[in-house]
Amino acid sequence: MLERIYDTFRGIIYNEMPKDYNGKAISFDRPITAWYYGERDVKNTNLSVTFKGGTGQLKDIALGLQEFTYKIVVEVDSGADNIEISERLTQETVRLMLSILRKHRRVWIVDICPICQKFTLSPIHFLNDHNDILDGYVTTVIADYNALWAETHPASIPPATLPDSAKATEAFLRMFEDVRNDATVTGLSATARKNIKRMQSDFVEPIRILYDVSCNSNTFSDDSTGKALQKGGSIEITAKELVKQYAYGPDNVSTSAIRFNLWVQ
Repeated sequence: MLERIYDTFRGIIYNEMPKDYNGKAISFDRPITAWYYGERDVKNTNLSVTFKGGTGQLKDIALGLQEFTYKIVVEVDSGADNIEISERLTQETVRLMLSILRKHRRVWIVDICPICQKFTLSPIHFLNDHNDILDGYVTTVIADYNALWAETHPASIPPATLPDSAKATEAFLRMFEDVRNDATVTGLSATARKNIKRMQSDFVEPIRILYDVSCNSNTFSDDSTGKALQKGGSIEITAKELVKQYAYGPDNVSTSAIRFNLWVQ
C-alpha cells in the first residue's frame, strides 16, 4: 500500500528535478546517487534521498466508506568538502523537492501495469499504450456518462468533457472486473490475464487517488551535530485516500470447521 506511494512520489520528484547529461536528478551540479526506502545507518555520502516513516490511520466516515490518512517523510542527506557546501546543497535540494511536491495536491497511485509490466504515474498510460484493448470500454464509458448526464440535466446543457485520466480509469476497471468474471477481453494476452488474476487474489487496487496531499513540516537542514560533514533535511507529506468497504461481518467468515493445531517448537 505505502510501497506504491513511495514509488509514485519518487517518480514525481525524479521526473521534475533538473537532470545532468546522464539523466540523473541533480541539485546544483551534484547528482542524487541513491534512493532509499526505509531508514538505515549507512548512506551514500554524496547526495541521497530516503522515503521513510510511513503510517496510515484508518477510520469509518460513512456506511461503505473508509478513509486512510497517510504520513511519510522524504529525507535528504548530503556530504561535501566542508560543512557550508553541505548546508547549501541540502537546503537547495529540499527547496527543489518542496517546489515540486507542493504542486501535487491530488495524486494518482497506479500499480505496475499488468499488461506491459511498466510503472506509470497516470492511468492515461492505459489509453496511450493499450488503446487496442480498452477502446471499446472507453466508448461504453462515454456513452454511459452521457446517458447519466441526460437524466440529470436539461438538453440545453451539454455534457461536461471527461478528463482522459477519468476515461482511462473507468475503462481499465471495467476490463479488470471482466477478467474477474472470466469474460472474454479482446486483445488481452494470457500473461496479462494471469497478472490481473494475481492482482485480484492479492487484493491489489490497480488505480487509486490521493487527495489533500500537503507538505506540512519541512526541515531545510539539521544541526549536523555528530555527523562530521553530513547535513540532512526533510519534508513530511500527509495525504488522504477514500476506500470502499462493503463487508462488515460478523457472518463474512468461513462456516467450515477445522481442527486447530498448535505447533510446538
